[in-house]
Amino acid sequence: MTSILIVPSSPSYVAGMEDVEHANYGTSRAEPEDVLTERHFLHHLQIFPEGQFAALEVQPDGSERVVGLTSSMRIHFDPAHPFLESWEQTIDGGWLRKHTPDGEWMYGVESAVLPEVQGRGVGGKLMQARFDVAKRLNLRGMVAGSALISYYKVFETVTPEDYVRGVVAGTYFDDNLSKQIKKGFRPVALIPDYLPDPGTKGWGAVIVWDNPDYVPPQH
Repeated sequence: MTSILIVPSSPSYVAGMEDVEHANYGTSRAEPEDVLTERHFLHHLQIFPEGQFAALEVQPDGSERVVGLTSSMRIHFDPAHPFLESWEQTIDGGWLRKHTPDGEWMYGVESAVLPEVQGRGVGGKLMQARFDVAKRLNLRGMVAGSALISYYKVFETVTPEDYVRGVVAGTYFDDNLSKQIKKGFRPVALIPDYLPDPGTKGWGAVIVWDNPDYVPPQH
């Protein structure tokens, strides 16, 4: 019986993390296109090691393989005036140049799980690891972009605004946003041209998770 273990990322895991990226997006080391690679993950460890995690599948004999990953950075963010830009712009091609060491919010750069391991709660465990870091560092919360990957089903008759409202109300189920809402996120704005993905018709949403344990600094 195998088990899933969430651990802080390290240089020994970055090759497996890149493998997860290629398995998810149909890319390869020869043609990585826009996915994160070993070099990206090593850079993330240098600038914000606390925000990087790997999911390991551990065999009874102790052998292990990387089956998931999550990457994050710290930023300054105002939920009342969220940035409306593509994922590629926010992460600067994977180099996280917008990372701010004293940023009061954590931005979810990437989260991915091997297709054959999905459905076993790995993504939820990786997200909990992020929440735990935000609480430990006393950050205001977490922000991310959510691709509306199921919008293609209704886009001919439903506006993006009405779609997101419907997902929040439970009228529509989005394979991405609905799951993130269940984890405690709330959408605060729409992002046009977020991802060049046919399912989203280009649309994403800014989503926010507020740290319930956040203690404002005392002046």
